[in-house]
Amino acid sequence: MGTGRIRMESLLNGLTAVALAVALGFVIRDRVAPTLRERRIVDPGERIPSGILLRDLSTGDTVPLANLAPATVLVFLTTCPACESSTPAWREALERAPGSHLITVAVGDHPDARAWTARELPGMTTLEPLDVAGFLGSMRIRVVPTAFSVGADGRMLDRREGVLSPEDARTLLMAPRSRGTQAGP
Repeated sequence: MGTGRIRMESLLNGLTAVALAVALGFVIRDRVAPTLRERRIVDPGERIPSGILLRDLSTGDTVPLANLAPATVLVFLTTCPACESSTPAWREALERAPGSHLITVAVGDHPDARAWTARELPGMTTLEPLDVAGFLGSMRIRVVPTAFSVGADGRMLDRREGVLSPEDARTLLMAPRSRGTQAGP
């Protein structure tokens, strides 16, 4: 009777350990992992992570997004009608804010992204994310065009979605100069 009881206790202890491991797996999947993913999302006031890498379409060089600051970033898709209709406002804003640094980031898999930028926003640097899904998720980009400003300290200062007025575009262009060295965490 003693060995049977020991076997039963061992079996119950093993089943309990398996149940705890399964429960822990569910907690990690449902609670911990989403929290960690959410932490990587950048909102205004937060620092741009150094791991977001972009490739310059004219040179092929890879550069971290954080190293491009201070700048305003316009995220576009070459096949997006809203992106094309937004470019007159950006051209006007650039004329009214000389010396501003605008970077365009193409998120579509189109070989003509450089040509699109040269036609729509002449003289702008065009980049593409090495990890498009990671870039879109981290920067919380759900629609294009989306634009955001990054201050000299590497923090996102402001962001806007959709077609902007020339004044809104100018506000984004001026943000890195007027608020580029905010104090904060």
